[in-house]
Amino acid sequence: MATRLHIGAKELRGDVAAYAKRFDLLEVRGVDAANLKLAPTDATLRRWRKAVPPQFEFSVVAGPGVAKLKAGDALETELASLLKTVKLLEARVIVIATSPDVTPGKLWRDRLAKLIDRLPRDASSVVWEPSGLWEIEDAAEQATRWGIVVAVDPARDAMPPGPVAYGRLRAAGGTRAFSTAALHKVADAIGERRDAYVVFETTGALKEGKILRALVREAKAGKRGGLGRLIRPKGAAALSVSDDEQEE
Repeated sequence: MATRLHIGAKELRGDVAAYAKRFDLLEVRGVDAANLKLAPTDATLRRWRKAVPPQFEFSVVAGPGVAKLKAGDALETELASLLKTVKLLEARVIVIATSPDVTPGKLWRDRLAKLIDRLPRDASSVVWEPSGLWEIEDAAEQATRWGIVVAVDPARDAMPPGPVAYGRLRAAGGTRAFSTAALHKVADAIGERRDAYVVFETTGALKEGKILRALVREAKAGKRGGLGRLIRPKGAAALSVSDDEQEE
């Protein structure tokens, strides 16, 4: 199976066109109803979409009001902004990172299911990033029922099976950078997918992303057991930057 691998850094620094020369995925944080003035304008979102190649991917992360799943003005305001942002960026991924208060209880499952029903599913993948009391296995089982994707830290947890995978490599605890051995594990976890999205939250995201892409390419070529083929979307240029070049 041919796999489209999308790699991004924790946040945008500087111009989006310069960022797109280094990465092919950008997470855009959804509006916070308490800080509406900080949200990108419609004109900015349109400019971002035009400034990057067609194959560049945006994923839109819902705001804190949506993440809490509590009905009210905050949820409605942020959800409306989320849907507009997805449309303007032509984003193919929507991320719902639920708060620790969202437990495995039936009440919260029902609320999350109702939210999912309000999200576009025709050309978008819905990604759920649980926290708190959720176990990855239980969350993955529930997500399968809903037809969505569970985001994990692939350096720590197995990526659930399915055509789409979403991973977040966190700079947590003593981890400041990921070793080649750790990235081997991530490459193996990606396996055969239609799309795999990986966000690096470390300061060395550029270098680590290049290593991961090379490892996945090796696996697809059969040099480490073989996992099919790694493809880059048509028209995408290969990343060609020096290791000491910094993200902007």
